[in-house]
Amino acid sequence: MIPLRHLLLAVAAGSVAGMGQAAGYRVYVSDEYNAAISIIDPDRGAQTGTIEISGRPGDVRPRGLAVSPDGKTIFVSVSDFLPRAESPEDAIVAIDVATNQVTATYRAGGNPERVAISPDGRQIWASLEATAQAVALDAATGTQLGIFPTGIETEGIAVSPDGQIVYVTAETSHTVTVIRTSDMTVVTHLLVGNRPRDVIFSRDGQRAYVSAEIGGTISVIDVPSHEVVATVNLGLDARPVGMDLDPEGKFLYVAGGGTSAIYVVDTETDRVAHVIKEKMGRRPWDVVLSPDGRKAFTANGLSDSVSVIDTDCMCVTGQIPAGRGPHSVRVGVVDVAN
Repeated sequence: MIPLRHLLLAVAAGSVAGMGQAAGYRVYVSDEYNAAISIIDPDRGAQTGTIEISGRPGDVRPRGLAVSPDGKTIFVSVSDFLPRAESPEDAIVAIDVATNQVTATYRAGGNPERVAISPDGRQIWASLEATAQAVALDAATGTQLGIFPTGIETEGIAVSPDGQIVYVTAETSHTVTVIRTSDMTVVTHLLVGNRPRDVIFSRDGQRAYVSAEIGGTISVIDVPSHEVVATVNLGLDARPVGMDLDPEGKFLYVAGGGTSAIYVVDTETDRVAHVIKEKMGRRPWDVVLSPDGRKAFTANGLSDSVSVIDTDCMCVTGQIPAGRGPHSVRVGVVDVAN
């Protein structure tokens, strides 16, 4: 089963190939302390460019990344370094993958940390750390569609594959807020592990996974009932943060910042199948799979690098320099002439 983010990238790649172009992808890394996005060519194994978000590193920081359904626009959540206050710097920035240019900047609200895109590409959702809220924006205009109360210190955010449900994590209250998009209503709040960070839905939307950094666990949620049905224990020292699913949805890759390792969880058994640690960069904060699932890339916050993982051998095959303080990592589709 192919998760939505990889399915959409594969569809986009197929359409490009049909037009006489070879489809490829680039890896995008938000560099929190550079106020920039690093562009990495996975075939060359090198950083090939930088997109400047602000000329004031130290004042403005890009953190969360999301990709449009066609894989051709990267959305970045941008804020200052004052998580308890709203400022004019707080925004969602759109970047065209073809040109590597900023095409839109939308006011978001208090200190947006993570960002997600609806499956139809029409809505932008962001978690607002400073105000304990989530916000929905029109992707074409930036118009606010709704703002919703969440738990304290809002963090991760994800939209279900059918676009009907949004999950939002909150670090301090250890909760997930459930939002129904049909009527823009908060349905419930549920307790998960200690200090939840990232959240991701399975391809069929029946399950969601929440990483708990202090708890060292992954909470497995049954989406129809919004109840935790299983807990994957990675260990208190793991400090799990960012996650991604492989193209078949069989394995969940979890960035373990505390142990500088990637934990690979079998989604059928909800057990750890592999731990990738040797040659891993320091403090991986996020991880993303390539569209074909053959590689994984990690954003290493303390080594200012991206680790490249071969998913066949479940081993690190290389390190690519990035900017200062890599936070999030995503892939975008590019067109390459034959």
